[in-house]
Amino acid sequence: MAGTGGVSGRDGVRRQALGAGLIAVCLWGLAPVATRAAVGHISPLPLLLIRLTAASLVLLPWALPVFRRLRPRSAGRLAAAGLLGLVGYNLPVTAGLRWLPANTAGLLLATEPVWVLLLSRVFLGERGGARAWLGSAVALAGVAVLTVPEAGGGGTGGYRVLAGAGLVLAATLSFAAYTIVVTPLGTEFGAVPATAASTVVGSVPYLAAAGTVPGAGLAHLGPAVWAELAFLALGSTAAGLLLWNVATLAAGVSRVSMLLYLEPVVSVAGAAVFLGERVTAVMAGGGLLILAGVAVASGGRPADNDHDMVPHPPGESPQEAMRT
Repeated sequence: MAGTGGVSGRDGVRRQALGAGLIAVCLWGLAPVATRAAVGHISPLPLLLIRLTAASLVLLPWALPVFRRLRPRSAGRLAAAGLLGLVGYNLPVTAGLRWLPANTAGLLLATEPVWVLLLSRVFLGERGGARAWLGSAVALAGVAVLTVPEAGGGGTGGYRVLAGAGLVLAATLSFAAYTIVVTPLGTEFGAVPATAASTVVGSVPYLAAAGTVPGAGLAHLGPAVWAELAFLALGSTAAGLLLWNVATLAAGVSRVSMLLYLEPVVSVAGAAVFLGERVTAVMAGGGLLILAGVAVASGGRPADNDHDMVPHPPGESPQEAMRT
């Protein structure tokens, strides 16, 4: 009976962990939706300043132990991780969502594991294998399906969509570099402290944009916009990070990471419900190619160790190894 009780208890913990992971994925999936809605009322720089300052204050208790133990070499790596994750990732995504529908952005963000694979091959010499490269090609074909028809229409609208897609894809490339840079910090300090510290450090450059806040018209923002900003800061960034780490600690990275395939689905569904964005046949086809390609590419890489904790991107979305 005791053995049965122990197994039942472990199953209960895993179910709760998967529930926490699912909530985190939903928070991340809705981030492009909230950003798309908010960026129509407030410019990207003041939006990010408010969002990331609030998130950094919440995450500061987890970051402080890292700062106390930081060595010079790790300090340089932490600064690079903060810039790549918070500036290189969040700024292009937020700017791109001025011109790109949230559902398309959510699907493009799902290609992040492909860029991690490519950069790992270039800078770390990791061999992904034929299956990984085939999956990458399929995912990139999905990107083309999503972006080329919109851009091909010409005119200002087409160019803006193409620019928005380019910014979002540039952000995914920056996140891939972030993942490579931050991984040793996660090993040295732990996933939550390393990601919290990189979030705090990466938020500092936005203080230079403090002068944009008085002219951002904050006094005229409605309750809905403030709710979106609060969701992005406290929900997507802070709560998403903490819930994801709770889930992976309790149930293992390999098991919980399968939930990440739901993230673009949440983005598409959220954009339809909250923004009224339509799901076209072309979008569905491109999205399926991306998800299938990422699944094939991820399956072609060595299996994750359930105890290897790699931080997720500090701001939105997580991906293949682990996410913030």
